[in-house]
Amino acid sequence: MNCEIAFLVNGGRAEHAKFVEQFKIRPPLLIDEDGAVGEAYGVYGVNHNDTKREDYKNYIAPAVYLIDAEGCVSCFWILSGPRGRPSPECLLGILSYAEHNNWKY
Repeated sequence: MNCEIAFLVNGGRAEHAKFVEQFKIRPPLLIDEDGAVGEAYGVYGVNHNDTKREDYKNYIAPAVYLIDAEGCVSCFWILSGPRGRPSPECLLGILSYAEHNNWKY
């Protein structure tokens, strides 16, 4: 499949360096220091009911976006807290489906 994986995180590069090293994160982290990218994708400052963070206004909600080779979002999930995340198998199935249907989901 012709796709790439990256993680969007808020904060600074220095604070995520330890996280990347500790958990051996291989996909690149896209650092969104001011929240502009998260805001453009509708995930910056989202407060879910199970979010215990006082600073949710500076929080990027977990989300999955499938973006095709032309840069169009073919499908996405904005996740509410730690539950409800699709499994890797589910994501691979959706990627396969999208690829076989010209990225129309």
